Amino acid sequence: MRATSLWGVLATFALIFEYGCNTQKTMYRWGGYDEALYDHYKNPQKRDEFVVRLSGIISEAEKSGGAVPPGCYAEYGWALYEEGRTTEAVAYFEKESKQWPESRPLMEKLIRNASRAKAPAPAPPAVPASAPEEAKK
Repeated sequence: MRATSLWGVLATFALIFEYGCNTQKTMYRWGGYDEALYDHYKNPQKRDEFVVRLSGIISEAEKSGGAVPPGCYAEYGWALYEEGRTTEAVAYFEKESKQWPESRPLMEKLIRNASRAKAPAPAPPAVPASAPEEAKK
């Protein structure tokens, strides 16, 4: 084989390899979800940042038409549940269950538990100490 033919073949393989690597698409729109989750587990005190990042990841994926990564809806739903926003949490648990059927048993349990959770009762109005005794009752 001539040297020029060998170089031509190698150049062709190099281009094919580079083309194949550059056009590889991922299955999900990760958007930094894996890094956000790792950071959250390392630094749980930065929970608010984590929740904001999850919200951004979900909205970017939905806006671009990409698939939200597995667990992202559930993680965000759990964050909402911890904040007492059970109705919104249930909506995200349902999204996770719909998009990832293998998570359905866990999501159904979370939905059931969130539906049972009661919203915190509003605090009674404060009565000033100078009010008559009848108003304090």
